[in-house]
Amino acid sequence: MSWLMKRVKIFSHSGFTLVELILIILLLSIISAVAIPKFFNANDYQVRAAYDETANAVRYGQKLAVASGCEVQVLFSASGYALQQHASSCASGSFATISTQHPFSSASFSDVSISSSPNSFIFDTMGRSSSSVAVTIGSYSFSVVPETGYVDAL
Repeated sequence: MSWLMKRVKIFSHSGFTLVELILIILLLSIISAVAIPKFFNANDYQVRAAYDETANAVRYGQKLAVASGCEVQVLFSASGYALQQHASSCASGSFATISTQHPFSSASFSDVSISSSPNSFIFDTMGRSSSSVAVTIGSYSFSVVPETGYVDAL
């Protein structure tokens, strides 16, 4: 046999030892026990989903006020939010609900709470807010700039 054939024969029988395999399995089990639960914390995802939905609804309210030429009122409560427009004419009258969401009171969003200062505000036909607004949902917060109606969210 040539020296090349002997060398190939030697390497063809190499592999992991039993100790190396046990150590790899042990390391993988430790990593999975520590890391995997962090990926499946549903509460963090629920709070972020509620935050994103609420911020997007406020943005929608501002765009709707500009597009329709009618004021849009945004109301906040502990259980969610509501968008309202004037019922009969754009200039006056009571507000009627056009979009209501109460995701924070359902079972899947039980740990989510909302706080807003003030509890309601109005977007005018130019998209401006009637007051400065700060909304907090869980550990996330956004604000509405009164002069422009810009929703400053992450």
